[in-house]
Amino acid sequence: MARGRSDAEHLVDVLIGIWKNVDRERRPMPSEPQLAALTGASRTSVREALIRLEERGYIHRSHGARTVIHSHLDQLGTRVDQQRDHLDAIARAGYEPSVTVISASFGVVERSPDAPEQFHDLPIGTRVLRTRKVWSADGRPYVMADDVIPVTDTRSAATLEADIDPSLPVFDLAERLNGVAVAWETVWFGSSMLVEDEQRALGLDVTASALQLTYCGLGPAREVAYWCREVQTPAPAQLRNVLVRRVTRG
Repeated sequence: MARGRSDAEHLVDVLIGIWKNVDRERRPMPSEPQLAALTGASRTSVREALIRLEERGYIHRSHGARTVIHSHLDQLGTRVDQQRDHLDAIARAGYEPSVTVISASFGVVERSPDAPEQFHDLPIGTRVLRTRKVWSADGRPYVMADDVIPVTDTRSAATLEADIDPSLPVFDLAERLNGVAVAWETVWFGSSMLVEDEQRALGLDVTASALQLTYCGLGPAREVAYWCREVQTPAPAQLRNVLVRRVTRG
């Protein structure tokens, strides 16, 4: 669910592509000056990109030794510690992306033991936009999200419905509806048995279990930008959830 990518992030992607080719061909890793020449970037930009890649666990560098890349780099799927829009993630994994808006409606938070309000802490009576979307890779649905976005825009629901495209990433919807630019996300992991309408949305004809992720997007002043409940069915190989961690001992 990410926004437009910066030049720094683009350089990271370019370096990863170079390293994948080099690793497959069993050639030595290019030096910093060679990487600068290959990418057209400055030495400073390359050095900053290397720091980012090491922080993410993609490479390992030690003083006086060559750079070593993560041996599973070609097999990594979607990083759960790096949020981006699903359309972007699907396209970057080599699949044809699409998103379907199942429902979108404005309402208020109500007190109900069975409603999705249970998974968020917005005050009762908060005006919200609720959406349900399904993303597909090569026409195969694999992830569904129920988003709850606070609305501080005072225009009527009819005006907002005419003006707001619910298929936009939740980041963009939050900024338009409540003015919060997301700085952090908190993510809770769980599992869920899909109910009938969820099965239909994901194109399943049998009862199935799914990975459940609950997100809370927060602004820099800790204001809530959105809540999201996401369920994922078994994903295509390059879209599997993955977490890469650096290991330190002692």
